[in-house]
Amino acid sequence: MGTVLDYVGWRGDLTFEQVPPNEVDNLIFSLLSYIEFKELVPSGHSDAPVSLQAVANAYFARYPDLRKANIGLIIPKEIVKLFKAVKETRRFRNVGMRAYVNEIDVEREMQFSAITFLLGKAGTVVAYRGTDDTLVGWKENFNMSFLPEVPSQVRAAQYLNEVAAQSKGRLYVTGHSKGGNLAVFAGVRCDQTVKERVVGIWNNDGPGFGSGMLTSADYLDMKPRIHTFLPKSSLVGILLEHDEDYTVVSSKQVGLWQHDGMSWNVMGGKFVYLRSIGEDSKHSDRTLNAWIREMTPEQREQFSEALYKILSSDHATTLTELASPKNRWLIRGMQLDPWVGKVMSKTLTALINENAKDFLHEMFGKSK
Repeated sequence: MGTVLDYVGWRGDLTFEQVPPNEVDNLIFSLLSYIEFKELVPSGHSDAPVSLQAVANAYFARYPDLRKANIGLIIPKEIVKLFKAVKETRRFRNVGMRAYVNEIDVEREMQFSAITFLLGKAGTVVAYRGTDDTLVGWKENFNMSFLPEVPSQVRAAQYLNEVAAQSKGRLYVTGHSKGGNLAVFAGVRCDQTVKERVVGIWNNDGPGFGSGMLTSADYLDMKPRIHTFLPKSSLVGILLEHDEDYTVVSSKQVGLWQHDGMSWNVMGGKFVYLRSIGEDSKHSDRTLNAWIREMTPEQREQFSEALYKILSSDHATTLTELASPKNRWLIRGMQLDPWVGKVMSKTLTALINENAKDFLHEMFGKSK
């Protein structure tokens, strides 16, 4: 039993034409999408692709000291090691890369990034990046709790249509965390002619959706091709409304750190499966989603706006800047309009009360 890094050693000598992409490959592609490929990968869908090995060589020439290859405060640094490992394998080195986009729109509150991997006759992989280091990316995540759709979801479906127009054959759609949510949304909302080419959609511990999505005809039509994986201690993947048809995977990490796809246990071309998510995730599911459901859309929007005002009160734009000892966001946040404090206090009090209610319910249930 190993991880994706071990998998690269096990399967690295087999091309995608010999062995088609599997769930582990799709996780690898989704993790690689977190890397900054600006000026290394063409941005156009019709541009000539560059081989993964050539991109990697240019990337590591740019960052001879890997400690300076910063991909964000919360994104696992081991992803850079994974990129270095795959570039020397027969399976990955000749994969073409193009259509890299990284779009941050503060006005629209959108954080969107995606990349296309060309596998030759084996097909095309579309990988969506999860939430990055930007605060606007986190704001868009909060917006998912009260908006029927957010800009990055709409952009994801558009991107998949654009990829399909410039490629042939099978399409694999994948993403990790928020990227998993985008992968599902894109596969469900893309053009019908594109859907017919989608082999599968891989959602790696991505959050759920607002009400209505999971019962829509488009979703039910694509559901057999949607593969959702959650670690035992999932938190992100159980947020909002989610399909109960998922697979639980084992991780070498504990608690919330299991969200890191680099920690998922692998055997052959599959993850190591478990029977169910842990009790901690079930508790989080009951508590957080009950808390969200009990708030009106207007209350969710107010909470999102108040929290974002506090985090950006000292003009930080990324989590890295927020974590700087020079940033005084907490102090400045306390000095904001009293409305902000009132909303935060009221909303967090409701969460505490929800936890207490859930705890009492469990206690009474056990005493019967």
